[in-house]
Order: sequence, then C-alpha cells, then structure tokens
Amino acid sequence: MSVPEQPGEGPPAVSGTREQVLQVARRLFGERGYGAVTIREIAAEAGVSAALVMKVGGSKEQLHADATPLEPVPLEPDVPFGDMGELLVRRMLTRREEEVAEPWLRALYLVADAPDPTAARADFRARFLARFDEAADRNPGGAHRVDLLACLMVGLAAGTRTFRLLPPDATDLDRVVREYGRFAQDLIDGIVGPAT
Repeated sequence: MSVPEQPGEGPPAVSGTREQVLQVARRLFGERGYGAVTIREIAAEAGVSAALVMKVGGSKEQLHADATPLEPVPLEPDVPFGDMGELLVRRMLTRREEEVAEPWLRALYLVADAPDPTAARADFRARFLARFDEAADRNPGGAHRVDLLACLMVGLAAGTRTFRLLPPDATDLDRVVREYGRFAQDLIDGIVGPAT
C-alpha cells in the first residue's frame, strides 16, 4: 500500500532533487554572489538539466531566495566565550568540508544584492553578532573588537571559499584552527573584557 503524498509535497525523487539543487545553489551563490551564478552552472554541478532547476526554483530570483541560509547555526547560549575562537573557526572549516554554504561569506552577497543595504547590514549584525554586541555593551572598547571579529571571520570565509586558500587536502586543518582560532579568541577576550 502506498502512502499518499501530502499537499505541497512532490514524489520523493523530486524532493531529493530539490534539496540537491538548493544545496548547490546555496554554495554557488554563497561563494560568488547572485549575479555571477547561472542556472546552467547550478544544473551542471547538481547533475540535472537547467529545465529541472527552473522547475525546482521557478526563477533565478526565487531559487536565490529559497537557497539563502539566514545565519550560521547559532552557538548554544551556554558556550563560554573563553572557548569560542577555535570553535568558530572549526565550524567554518567543517562547513567547507561538508560542502554546505558558508553564511559568513553569503552575508557579503546578501548586503551587496539587497535593495536596502543599510537594513541588510543591520540584519547581518543582529543575526551574526548579537551575542558579541551584548557582551561589548558591558565593556568599554568592546564594540570595536566586535567589528574586528566580524572582519576576521568574513576574511577567513572569503579566503577559504572564494580564493580556495588553505585547501583541505594540503593543509593541517587542526593547525589552522589553533592559529586562526587564537586570533579570534584574542578579539573575543577583548570584547568580553577582564573576568570579574
């Protein structure tokens, strides 16, 4: 006995194809931005036809909207600031290894492609930096370091994704986590301020 489809759901093969297309679109848009990616490129990387990509997405604009990761998976609120530098770097490198979109890099393109860049920048800050901004409010001089931390993370995202620096097959990733994580941790420590 077959299970009837739920309203709005396609057969399992179409659902799987949709996720495959969205994953590829998410990665490509995140690495190169909306204007630089074509439907044909998405189709070729997903191993499907351009017509199927259009069926899945409806339009390039809708595909872009559907493929947008809104933020990195939030850190648990109980993750202490003292352990966060290496964790942020390791999570970014793990997303690259898993070939999923990089939200820190994607944020650049979302602001650049936004009809209201000021609102997009404010949204980025609320989604990505809120916990750090809250900590900085309690420490004079911390706000400047929040901006530096954001630049550091966006830089790592662009370096590893757009410029393909530190390739996984030729790089000691644990060393990258330790070294780059130390830079991030120094900034985080400056955001939080001295322990009380």
